[in-house]
Amino acid sequence: MAALQSTVHSNGPNRDKDHYHETGDSIIRVENVLFKIHKFPLTHNSSVFATMFNLPVGIGSVEGLSDDIPIVLEGEKAEDFRAVLKYIYAPPVQLQMERIPISALREIISLVKLSHKYEMDHWKEWGVEVLERMLDDLHSLPVEHLQPLYSLYSLVGDAPARTRVMKQWCEVIETNKLLIVPVLDAASAYDDRDAIAEAYCIQIRRWEKEDANVLNPNSYRADGLAQSHIQRIQAGYMSLSLSWGRFRSEELPYVPGVCTETLARHKEFCVRHSRPKWTQAIVDAEAQYPHVTQMVNRFFHVAQRILSALDAAIRENPFGLHHPQYCLHKVIKGFNSHLQTDTHLLANHFFPK
Repeated sequence: MAALQSTVHSNGPNRDKDHYHETGDSIIRVENVLFKIHKFPLTHNSSVFATMFNLPVGIGSVEGLSDDIPIVLEGEKAEDFRAVLKYIYAPPVQLQMERIPISALREIISLVKLSHKYEMDHWKEWGVEVLERMLDDLHSLPVEHLQPLYSLYSLVGDAPARTRVMKQWCEVIETNKLLIVPVLDAASAYDDRDAIAEAYCIQIRRWEKEDANVLNPNSYRADGLAQSHIQRIQAGYMSLSLSWGRFRSEELPYVPGVCTETLARHKEFCVRHSRPKWTQAIVDAEAQYPHVTQMVNRFFHVAQRILSALDAAIRENPFGLHHPQYCLHKVIKGFNSHLQTDTHLLANHFFPK
């Protein structure tokens, strides 16, 4: 929340070249910049600003009427406040969304951020819609915009947009061999464990490609990672490896109600029939996704390969699947559905419950 105070630093603030309006009725200082503005657009759009300007006046000079005693917005950046004023004062023709260039992206981020904080709902909604139009193709976005966008979507609670930005950010980092530390810092600020896990996996794959032993810190560069991150990476890597090992050695489980046979006949017929398909699907998955950090992709590959084979069998046989095939089909469909809903599958290996 903004604070009202009248301290003026000895070096003296500068008047903003764009928003020091001579006809303005309030002077606001943000960092070392003075803005002279008309308070109505702020109070009209924000209950927070309305309350701020209506606070009781104490004994002495009134704040906001002179450069010497301005209203001070503590904790804000001048560039953010300037962005808000730019669009508040803009004529309607300049607010047409299709006219907002991609070069204005950082300004729109600032606008949405302050609009969220000061409850300027109209401008927040407008800014979010502008961002949606701008970000149709994240692949063309310069990497320096990804962290501010991620933080913004975390702030306003837009989980799908945040996930989309983080996915692109991780792709850029892995493709260009950039350090993962900025991702870890940003994700840690919002306790985004899924994003942290994705960054850890990038680092593991990087070390593996360098023929390093993930469990031996002496075999690789730390790349600026704190010891706590390295320890969690090692623990997660071990968990992933053990989990995949268990998965590839499992046999088709017996699910009463799905398999209508007895447990003994299930083991004799269903398990025996499914083993070749199961084994081949796992081999294919490991070839397609060689890193254990790609375990989720492996799971999906196994499920889709088996389901595709069984669907082909259904098309070829008008009488339907025989029982072992039916049992396998139902179990794999259930497994595939579980994969669709378990959104924290990867993170749980690095942050066990």
